[in-house]
Amino acid sequence: MNNKTTFLKRGAVSLLGVGALLGGLTATGAGATTPARAVHRLSGAPITIGGTLGLTGAFSEPSAEYRQVYQLWQHQVNARGGLLGRPVKITIMNDNSSPSTAATEYQTLISQDHVDFLLAPYTTYVGAPIVPIARAANKILFNGGFVGIQYFDQDKGWMVGSYTYQEPDYPKGVFKLIEAMPANKRPKKVAILAAQNPFTIVGEKGYNGVGGAINYAKQAHMQVVFDEEYPASTTDFTQVVQKAKASGAQVLIVLGLPDDSDLIAKTVKVIGWKPTIECMCGSQVTTLANWPSLGSATNGVLGTDVAWVTQKFPGLALLQRFANQRHETVIPNYDVTAYAILQMLQQSVEGTHSLNQAKIRAWLLSHKVQTAVGTFKLNANGTTPFNEIVTQTIGKKQEPVWPPSVATAKLVAPLP
Repeated sequence: MNNKTTFLKRGAVSLLGVGALLGGLTATGAGATTPARAVHRLSGAPITIGGTLGLTGAFSEPSAEYRQVYQLWQHQVNARGGLLGRPVKITIMNDNSSPSTAATEYQTLISQDHVDFLLAPYTTYVGAPIVPIARAANKILFNGGFVGIQYFDQDKGWMVGSYTYQEPDYPKGVFKLIEAMPANKRPKKVAILAAQNPFTIVGEKGYNGVGGAINYAKQAHMQVVFDEEYPASTTDFTQVVQKAKASGAQVLIVLGLPDDSDLIAKTVKVIGWKPTIECMCGSQVTTLANWPSLGSATNGVLGTDVAWVTQKFPGLALLQRFANQRHETVIPNYDVTAYAILQMLQQSVEGTHSLNQAKIRAWLLSHKVQTAVGTFKLNANGTTPFNEIVTQTIGKKQEPVWPPSVATAKLVAPLP
């Protein structure tokens, strides 16, 4: 049985679970972008949306978040009348966290399944090869799954994203937070650990001389005393973390993916290092369900996010309730970008009354959209305007500490 058939059977069962979990949320329209109305009977051929996720392999945990939210949105939109009066069907194939597998599956979605719309996979590593495939088919790539400023620039608005900061700006908020500290308490020495991944390397070095942790440190008049890139397969970080500590760094910037970031956070605590600032500044690991399970390793750690529920953006209330029903207190970042990209798709289809890709692209680049990551008009390259939130976990609670307009707590640095 191939990946597609297996997943579609599992997905059908899982979708029923999402419907039950929603309970009254669909009926009441909590967090929706359109007024609540009675459940409609749908007619006509389905509008089809296709993509892949790493349901197995290295990226299975974040991919599971995307899958659940895609199913949540599908259930919600169909209960509200579908799109253009037609039902919506989302087909997600398992790319096994592999770029080559993903490329093959997208070719199938385009040439055999003839899907109307494409959703991007998770991570830049898997997603980068998909960008030219979608463009060759004259398809917009609706991208809530990865960042890649160079790919957005190359695609000239044929890829649209819901991440509110691209990889050169991942560490930006943390350095802005450091600059806002009193001068006599501001740390001066930085250690950087970056996974050998296209996304994290740009987060480390910047893009065309702009952004990246190294450049932000220089702009803040801070010295980078340790900078090391590690293989994605690394499972023991003891030696590299000890070297970073021995460098005299007061700030630790980790640009990693979920599993390695968790391991580094645990290693920092095991060796007894208390840097003034410790940031998991790569993947938004502090928002994932397993973060609290790391125990004391999370205490004091900073993370980044695209939105916080107190901002009351459309859809955030629904996603918070969805998280709470899964016994999670923080909305996973991936849930927010997944939901937001589908909000963008929905609004562009309804705004154009069309499935024509060129018309939808033109609409998206010229109109404001209302999403779970904010209300905005896309930049010319298909990215959103910059918006980032920095959070800190103290004890068992995680709260925003930057920017001031969103912060609900003050930075604790250094830890007692």
